[in-house]
Amino acid sequence: MHEFNLIQEYFTWDNPPSNISVAVGDDATVLDFPAGKQLVTSIDTLISGVHFPDNTPANAVGHKALAVNLSDLAAMGATPKWFTLALTLPEIDRDWLKGFSDGLKALADQHHCFLVGGDTTRGPLSISIQVMGLVDKGRALLRSGAKAGDKIYVTGTLGDAAVGLQSESDDFCKQRLNYPTPRLAESRVIKDYASACIDISDGFLQDLSHILKASTVGANLKLFSLPLSTSLKEMDQKIAMKHALSGGDDYELLFTIPEKKEKEFLTIIANKATCIGVINKSKEQITDESGNSLTSTGYNHFHD
Repeated sequence: MHEFNLIQEYFTWDNPPSNISVAVGDDATVLDFPAGKQLVTSIDTLISGVHFPDNTPANAVGHKALAVNLSDLAAMGATPKWFTLALTLPEIDRDWLKGFSDGLKALADQHHCFLVGGDTTRGPLSISIQVMGLVDKGRALLRSGAKAGDKIYVTGTLGDAAVGLQSESDDFCKQRLNYPTPRLAESRVIKDYASACIDISDGFLQDLSHILKASTVGANLKLFSLPLSTSLKEMDQKIAMKHALSGGDDYELLFTIPEKKEKEFLTIIANKATCIGVINKSKEQITDESGNSLTSTGYNHFHD
């Protein structure tokens, strides 16, 4: 199959939205967006055997490749609009391509995000997606706004993907690993209340440390309040806590809420987020409820 036939068959989508002037088929994409908006972009690369096991279903690979990027937009309080795809394939496998493109398009359709271009080449399996979204000018959520007294919240549950990576028998955790949920619905609420936000990709403690460094603050955590799924609650609790604190690939949102906004925030977010601590003035220090120091370990791309 020729590269251009591959693109035409699997990655040229019908009915582009009106904000796309030129999509797939030219040297570059031309996009329109309204005045008063800012463009938010993010790019992630997934490598087979590194970011997903080699035996991961193609449908899940397509879903996850886009989901991890949409999660970045959720953390910024942005609404997804478009994305590009750079796909490196070791060979043409029609069944794999069908599954991959179906998984990709299903999630894109769910969040009204349209594929507008990219590239294909031959080599070890690698997927790079650059996603683009819009946010009201000056309203993007950053990591640098947390203040002492702000409450620390997370969406969903923690540690499931880490268990899914290690356990073939836990279907729930395997699903959480292969099909992460970008928290865009929650983000639409969070963006109006949060002082800082990040998505959890490399582990809760490590990603919390990024907020603390950017905001020049510290954190005190209530470890007994960490939200755990039934799968983790039924495990040895020391192991479960390790996964919850340091396991990667959760793609939940970790954010801070000023105390004066917390009551109103809770009436709107309902049970979709859990308070797990408070920001303090101790620069970049993380402690538990007993005052013990916690080390911000997590996934490191360049650590053997």
